[in-house]
Amino acid sequence: MSCRKDGSTEIPASCGDFCVRIDSMNLRWLLVALFLSLALALTNVWAIEHSIFWRYVWFDVPMHFFGGVALAVFAVGVLKKRRPVWFVVLLAAVFIAWEIFEYVFGVPKEANYRFDTALDFLMDTLGAVLVYGLARMTVWKK
Repeated sequence: MSCRKDGSTEIPASCGDFCVRIDSMNLRWLLVALFLSLALALTNVWAIEHSIFWRYVWFDVPMHFFGGVALAVFAVGVLKKRRPVWFVVLLAAVFIAWEIFEYVFGVPKEANYRFDTALDFLMDTLGAVLVYGLARMTVWKK
């Protein structure tokens, strides 16, 4: 692995002569996304083991908010520059896929499934919008 003067890092790929270039700022966003995802996964496992989602029905709301934050941080780390359309498409696809996953595996237990799904999408989106605004003020400031 070699570092360049512009702060980027070259990581040799195992399948050929090309290198993957990772900007140090993007690497930071990706590491934060990894940390947030790990924290979210551990919280989810803990909540399931202790029946938190069933005892406190509101607990799903902050989980979706922080899920939107974690996914948006990952998207910022992947996108080297501001691309709002790709940002929205990538996150919308993941948010929709998650709701399909919840439906297929019988996660929704409420009679008001449509309201719950709409609230999940709202919280995912609010988390993503927060991160998008932060990225616009920092890494995508140009």
